[in-house]
Amino acid sequence: MDNRPVRTPIWNLLYAGVNISTRISPYVLSVAYTDNLDGQADDLEIVIEDRDQRWMNGWMPEKGDTLKLTLGYEHERPILDAGEFQIDEVEFNGPPDTISIRALAAAVKPDLRTARSAAYESTTLKGIAKKIADRHGLIIIGTVPEVKLGRVTQHKETDLAFLRRIGQKWGYIFSVRGKQLIWHDQDALDAAPAVLTITRKGLAGMYTLRTKSAGVYRACKVTYFNAKLKKDVSHTFVADGVTSGDILHLIERCESKAHAEKVAKAALRRKNGRHKEGEFPIYGDPKLRAGMNIILSGFGAFDDTYQALKVTHRIERGSGYITTANIGQNGSYGMKNLRNDKRLVKQ
Repeated sequence: MDNRPVRTPIWNLLYAGVNISTRISPYVLSVAYTDNLDGQADDLEIVIEDRDQRWMNGWMPEKGDTLKLTLGYEHERPILDAGEFQIDEVEFNGPPDTISIRALAAAVKPDLRTARSAAYESTTLKGIAKKIADRHGLIIIGTVPEVKLGRVTQHKETDLAFLRRIGQKWGYIFSVRGKQLIWHDQDALDAAPAVLTITRKGLAGMYTLRTKSAGVYRACKVTYFNAKLKKDVSHTFVADGVTSGDILHLIERCESKAHAEKVAKAALRRKNGRHKEGEFPIYGDPKLRAGMNIILSGFGAFDDTYQALKVTHRIERGSGYITTANIGQNGSYGMKNLRNDKRLVKQ
């Protein structure tokens, strides 16, 4: 006989600073928080019964109103603090009448999602990140590298898309949580120990796994203009353990051979590191966040280490608490050669 206590999922919601959890809980159908790893805003969705149309009338939410969510299990730690959000979209459906309230991380305001053009001269990746963070009242968390850059152009891109593009180029990714711009070194994320092993017994629903051969490259050829030599030069960066596939050709602005190496390394990781991917629903785990490493066990050829690219925590009436992880194979695939610096074949 199993004498373990039944785990009770709980959530707590503040609306414009007021705790409305007890008042609305009898009508809430689901609460879902999605944690994104790279360059996208975290989001929140709450679905509520509206049989008496009170939300459609006097309780109509306003765009820009703030929400704060925590969730987990009663009498257990940790409790997941999803942070603060601003309402971005309100949708009504029926019959039966329901309202879906969708919100984005509070820091991701419209001006952060507005396209702009700018040029950055004689700066660093860290300098650009700080300038954009200051513009939007964000605090930088984590390490942003002091990569020296001659000129970087932002052309009709949102600040989010621009930061994502230049960060990925050098092997760094970021996310926005609350008022924090959190930067991650992809090498460090890849090397971190796994926090969870998923087996078939741990599944809370149907899983998906896929493998892709398209987009896996055996090498990366970077071409850039060498100002000293006054001509284009190329280098080929060879991946380890990848015996088939095309050569990835890049034409990039690079300041040096060392820059070209970093660009090639980051591009190969980005392209090759996700050739196995999938989606796994497990019983609610408030510890699991995007960026963490996960081991699959009992899935044959797919048994390996993966990275959580997106994690959704959902508490739903009738289904309980489910955590769904969208995963991609750990980005270190094919990178041993690169880490050991056996990398460049001069053209």
